[in-house]
Amino acid sequence: MFGKRDKTDQAKKKRVRLHETTHENDIRFRGPLTAQHFKILGWLCIAIAQAVVLLTLGGRMNAGLAERTAGWRSALSNIADLSLPFLLIANFAQLLNTEEGYRKQLLMNGAAMAGICAAYYLVFYRYIVGGVAAFLQEPAEALPAVNGVMRIAMPYGFFAFNIFVDLFLCTLCMLFLNYQPRRVFKGKLRFVFRLMALLPIGYEVGCMVLKVRAARGLLTIPTWAYPLLTVKPPMTFALFLALVMFVKTRELRFRRHGKTHEEYAKFLQTRRNSWNFSVFLAIMLVLASIADVLVVFGFSMNEAVQSVTTDIETSLSAVGTSMEAVADGEVELTLPRSRPGVGEAALPSPGEEDTEKVLLTSEEREALVQEVVNGAMDEDRIAASVDWGMRVANAVGFGGSAFLFYLAPLVLLFSYTRKPKYRLVDMLVPVAGIALILIVYIEGIHQLLGYLPVSKINLQELKDAVKYYAETLM
Repeated sequence: MFGKRDKTDQAKKKRVRLHETTHENDIRFRGPLTAQHFKILGWLCIAIAQAVVLLTLGGRMNAGLAERTAGWRSALSNIADLSLPFLLIANFAQLLNTEEGYRKQLLMNGAAMAGICAAYYLVFYRYIVGGVAAFLQEPAEALPAVNGVMRIAMPYGFFAFNIFVDLFLCTLCMLFLNYQPRRVFKGKLRFVFRLMALLPIGYEVGCMVLKVRAARGLLTIPTWAYPLLTVKPPMTFALFLALVMFVKTRELRFRRHGKTHEEYAKFLQTRRNSWNFSVFLAIMLVLASIADVLVVFGFSMNEAVQSVTTDIETSLSAVGTSMEAVADGEVELTLPRSRPGVGEAALPSPGEEDTEKVLLTSEEREALVQEVVNGAMDEDRIAASVDWGMRVANAVGFGGSAFLFYLAPLVLLFSYTRKPKYRLVDMLVPVAGIALILIVYIEGIHQLLGYLPVSKINLQELKDAVKYYAETLM
């Protein structure tokens, strides 16, 4: 009744190797989600980010509103952080699609980046600074005054908002590492072309360094540089580099068997490679989330250790010695004559000049070290150091990738080889996204008007005042 399986047929079915994959022996599965879907989700997250900004502003104006919306604000903020990963994956998928090429993505992302920069400079210098200058006796003081207010309002001393800077740099990095130049960079010069990938990577690292130093108060980032700063969290950029290396190493494995770059380009359009890419991306999203949390923890622990070390060195220097000298065993401390005992002499009163030199024994040295360490291990100071470390980490962007693992299930349903039904939607998505952002701000500001800390206006008094001034002018 039940037929036996032909073991000889199963033995003949070998696993198709990477370089042997063609459209004829390709797998059947292809995810239902396309790059277009991810682009739409990315713009929705951008609109949600603006709602978070308005909720935060309303919370600062009204404590009751802040308490009522705290849970929503936290949840929406986590969703808003997924905007760049969505757009980055969509951008990467379009780069893998050989029909699109690099030129289109470079032009689109470069134009969007330049457009946002131009809009920022117009609004900031002409309308904000120019508007303030109209009310000052010295118009030249308007720019420093606005800069001072902005630095107070910015929690980390800067404002990074132009996500198209990140998308443009990622496209450049992908171009330099995977594009095959046909005219100028040929032969050995192609190695120089590959090294140009260090330019966008260096720009990303440079922005990270600037953000760290600005958060620590070591430098001031000028306001004109705000639209040129990267927004992408460092772990998201590391994720992108991992995807680039996945594509590059896969090409090396493919071409090791005598295949050409053109054949590899065709292999990129197979369902098997699309599925392998989705699985790799899902795994990397989880790993990036874990690594992001660990880095934030490392920042906090580093600040705590530095705080304790500084306190110990400060306490020892107050009595004329150092940790290295105490460890060597030959220590001379400046102690007040009126205070016998090592423990009491560790913190002399300021201004006491009647002192003497004493040589500590090993027991006294251990007691001194224990007292200094106990003084440095203050819970409040350590907690403040941990909070400061998290603040610096957040300023750079660490912590913003902690929820990337939410995307892993969606990525498994994603296929960059699936073509969207309506190509025109790709052009309309940014327009619809900008329109949605405007609607969010218009409606949000309308809702916040009731929470402004101003007294209500009596309509009859307003009418009387208008009537009085009208009769005065006539």
